[in-house]
Amino acid sequence: MKSHLLIGSCLLVLLTLAGCSRDDGAAPVAASARAPEKVVNVKVATVKRSDLAETFTLPGSLEAWQDLTLAAELAGAVRWTGPEEGARLAAGAEILRIDPETAKANLDQARADCDLLGKQLDRVRQLHGDGFASQQELDSAASSYAVAAAALQRSQVALAKSSISCPVPGILDRRLVERGEYVAEGTPVARVVQVDRLKVQIDLPEKDVPFVRVGQTVTVQPAVLNGTAPGARSGTIRHIAYNPDPATRTYRTTVEVANPAGDWRPGMIVRATFLRRTLDQVLAVPLYALLEREATRLVFVEEGGIARRREVTILAVVGQQAVIDTGLEGGERVIVSGQQLLADGAVVAVVAVEE
Repeated sequence: MKSHLLIGSCLLVLLTLAGCSRDDGAAPVAASARAPEKVVNVKVATVKRSDLAETFTLPGSLEAWQDLTLAAELAGAVRWTGPEEGARLAAGAEILRIDPETAKANLDQARADCDLLGKQLDRVRQLHGDGFASQQELDSAASSYAVAAAALQRSQVALAKSSISCPVPGILDRRLVERGEYVAEGTPVARVVQVDRLKVQIDLPEKDVPFVRVGQTVTVQPAVLNGTAPGARSGTIRHIAYNPDPATRTYRTTVEVANPAGDWRPGMIVRATFLRRTLDQVLAVPLYALLEREATRLVFVEEGGIARRREVTILAVVGQQAVIDTGLEGGERVIVSGQQLLADGAVVAVVAVEE
């Protein structure tokens, strides 16, 4: 019995010594296993107050300022054609003539008749004054002269109508008849387009109507063709429809844009940029600096090599900038790259500063 107790006491002592030796060796191992804190490389941008212009862009199409189809005002054969298609015309330039010989002959006859009846009226008026012609004869002579004068005026109008002229400065887009062709009254004979200025027709959504007014400047940019983007031009709003399109609930808006060289053509697709509002002295950060965690929008700012979490609220989004309402005061160095996996208090190293 005593031998068993002696053996048990020895084992207890040995186990106690072994446990102490293990505890003494574990402390240096744990201390050596502690890894240095990870440093995250980031890019930052300093938040400053500035003015931002909030714009919106809508598609539109170009139309000629005036697109006129000229028609024959009297029947006859086309005797003369002038400018060729594509010619640039001044207002009043003659395009073609329709049977001017007949019109001129009718005018000469009407003028002769009017002259004759005018002389007869003078003689009857003199005889009536001397008491040799009755009032009825005077009235008859006056009536005949008035009829002749009206016929003369009609002949003058007919001669003028025999010449088809350009009513506005423009381009002869198409000539629809040829020399020798007979045309009836009302037959389309030419198409003229005025393109030294153009109309941009845009369908304006109802929500944007309060921000747009007649006389406002708009930036017009044609579509990119063959990899080439023509330069943008300024236009002016000339009209905003009062009645909406019943199908789209949009308001047809007309923008005037200068086209002195005629290089923009009707039918081209363009983009028109309107100013919605100007935000004065606001704080804004790039959209890609924003994070959303647990339905909260936030950014990280760098303070002495430490990332600090800041919850923010957004007032508006202007282009690629988020306008900050609350959460920043200005002057902070917002982390714009490398923030996706950061936590509050993380150690960071600034490797670049964005302007």
